[in-house]
Amino acid sequence: MSIDRTDFEAVAESDLAELVEGQVPEGLRLEYKAISYDNDDKGRSEAIKDISAFANAHGGHLILGISEKPKGQPSRLNGLGKDVDIDTEIRRLESLAQTGIEPRIEGLRIRAVRLQSGQHCIVLRIPRSWRPPHRVSRGNLNQFWIRNSAGAHEASVDELRTLFTLGANAHQLAVQFRDARLREFEPRVSDYPPKTDHGVAVLNLVPLASVTSPWSVDLGKAATELRDEFRALAHDGRAPQFTLDGMVVNGCDGGASGSTTLYRDGKLEATLNNLVLHESDNAIDAKTFEETIFTALPRYLAGLQSLGVPPPIAVFLTLVDVRRAAYAVGKSLPKNAPKIGRAIATLPPCPIDAYGSPEDYSRALRPAFDALWNTTNRARAGSFSEDGVWSTDNFKAFRG
Repeated sequence: MSIDRTDFEAVAESDLAELVEGQVPEGLRLEYKAISYDNDDKGRSEAIKDISAFANAHGGHLILGISEKPKGQPSRLNGLGKDVDIDTEIRRLESLAQTGIEPRIEGLRIRAVRLQSGQHCIVLRIPRSWRPPHRVSRGNLNQFWIRNSAGAHEASVDELRTLFTLGANAHQLAVQFRDARLREFEPRVSDYPPKTDHGVAVLNLVPLASVTSPWSVDLGKAATELRDEFRALAHDGRAPQFTLDGMVVNGCDGGASGSTTLYRDGKLEATLNNLVLHESDNAIDAKTFEETIFTALPRYLAGLQSLGVPPPIAVFLTLVDVRRAAYAVGKSLPKNAPKIGRAIATLPPCPIDAYGSPEDYSRALRPAFDALWNTTNRARAGSFSEDGVWSTDNFKAFRG
């Protein structure tokens, strides 16, 4: 169905008309309503029930402004009527979803589609949630709803048990993907030559949607409209190349090199080679490295958001081939500076629950950098402010 196209903002009247002309019935991932929900307790409760039921199942589309036949087939693309203030109605639905469902559903999108008649339909794209189950918690209601092909129903004990374990399983699968990718780097961490580390940073962004269900992104859009967002960590402007896995962008900047791989299911891996500076006594320059990561991460996440990839996203940062390297937070390494001491240093995973600002992302990644600064015998990362925001200015205390 064209209603499932990746670019939600491109959904048009022709896509809705296709549903009517093709007599596509309601089902697990699709529901029609001729009018919007009443603005009373019953109507508001019905709205959040329907939205949460989609999120607790497989996601889908809720379309307001299409009449339906008794067996669920669409009968007419009629719109919501000229007396409906569309902008106000969208804000009302957004508010209901934010205040009446716990936990909040990340990635819910709502937009109006203008019809030739001058009226509008409202389309809600509800993602499958990776933090289920979502509970309707309005007034005295505390219910869990889930959707099947016949519509929404209250979740059974077995269904709730499945939902509670889904989120944990998704995180496990994300870690398994990270570990599988790291096995590709194992040949780089042999003991030969015996006293040389080169250092590779591996940044993995794993949307939980990509490890638990079929998912795909528009690689053509990524390579053209979003080319800047997905450039390599070490960037020299090279053109993207398509591979069996998805899209690869190689880069080189001075002595640094690396690549960014956007997988066709929305995962992303960015690498940065030659981290260890041998002229600085086997050191990783912390300021340069952190600035590279915190400059690129908002770009990558903006690109995934533009491709319609829903959060949450598990972020993994790993340093490979750094056993003998030290993390240099000052201008120079102190004598006998402690070494990282591991051939593959996996830093704590950092979940990003929603798309936000660069400051939000730096707060999310702070645990990873706290661990890295621990190798310098410091209790926390000194490059973060007290409220968790990263900045190059925070290095001044260590660099004089």
